[in-house]
Amino acid sequence: MNYRNAVFIVVYTLEGNQIKYLLLKRKLHWKGWEFPKGGLEKNEKLEDAVKREVKEETGLNVKKDVKKLNFSGRYHYQKKSLSKGKFAGQSYSLFAVEANKGKVKLDEREHSDYIWLDFENAIKKLTWKNQKKCLEIVNFWLKEKKFRKIISSGGSVIFAGKDSDGNEKLIQQVEKDEEVFHTSTAGSPFVNIKGKAKKQDIQEAAIFCAKHSREWKKNKKDVIVHWFKGKDIYKTPKMKKGTFGVRRFKKIFVKKEDIEKFKK
Repeated sequence: MNYRNAVFIVVYTLEGNQIKYLLLKRKLHWKGWEFPKGGLEKNEKLEDAVKREVKEETGLNVKKDVKKLNFSGRYHYQKKSLSKGKFAGQSYSLFAVEANKGKVKLDEREHSDYIWLDFENAIKKLTWKNQKKCLEIVNFWLKEKKFRKIISSGGSVIFAGKDSDGNEKLIQQVEKDEEVFHTSTAGSPFVNIKGKAKKQDIQEAAIFCAKHSREWKKNKKDVIVHWFKGKDIYKTPKMKKGTFGVRRFKKIFVKKEDIEKFKK
């Protein structure tokens, strides 16, 4: 199958300390809410495509540099839109751009309305799961500079705290059924897989946790990582910033050679 190269573009604006995201109401081929996106023209560079699509679909100009996020994916066109020709769908890369909250001029062939929303309302409004994940990635990139971030080989977003403050903030945003990791000894980041985790995600998150642990940096040997759910984490008033207790956990033995090979 052939997939058309495309860009997904999360457009945001800053209102004081609040971030607002621009969503468009789709009417061509399907009905629902999305953010700007589109295919590349012949010999067009990705960043040029981003600026063009934003201008064509919203009438807005990109305020600052285009930010490319480390996330990509693909999706199939719906049957009724297969008139697009030789392509079965699109293979997309994710970008974020800041724009002034000016008057939006829609491409009325594709969209019928628009809305600026904060993250919590925008992620509820979006129609497609892959775009919800994209929005989540951009939101964390904008708000949580204290996190390390990787995309697993299975496409899941994995975050790790960089310090005690980062660990504190990371645990605050963990959902009760999400997977969390920490080494069996003190001195490692808490690591969180966003959303539903696959088997490979769990292994990669454990290695990610081990690689940035004090134990690995000091001893360069196998590391034991504890794996638990967000709902099993607790904190008491006497616990220091960035430290937490865990009611139930499983153990993962992370081998030295796997840590050494891990490049993310």
